[in-house]
Amino acid sequence: MNLTPLSSDLVNILSPTEATPLSSKYILDTDGSPDSFANILSEAFTTAGLADKADKASALELLVGNSDDLSGLLLDAQKAELSLNLALQLRNKVIDAYNEIMRMQV
Repeated sequence: MNLTPLSSDLVNILSPTEATPLSSKYILDTDGSPDSFANILSEAFTTAGLADKADKASALELLVGNSDDLSGLLLDAQKAELSLNLALQLRNKVIDAYNEIMRMQV
């Protein structure tokens, strides 16, 4: 019996087009400089949008009858949900940080 490890698939769950681990991807940019928080936030929303489009496309393929891959549809739905949750948590952290700064006394 040949078993394949899941860890290689789990790396691509939020970013299906890139095979870099999330921890190293967000620490350094491609040129070696630290990535800004704005880039991370923008990338999270972009990834959420792409995952949502992939989910909708696979659902449409299944509804039209061009595909019978129900497990792929469920995986795309989970990826879209996880991406959206990540983007929402990042947004909530930004709002919390802004509110904390506004409460600071000068």
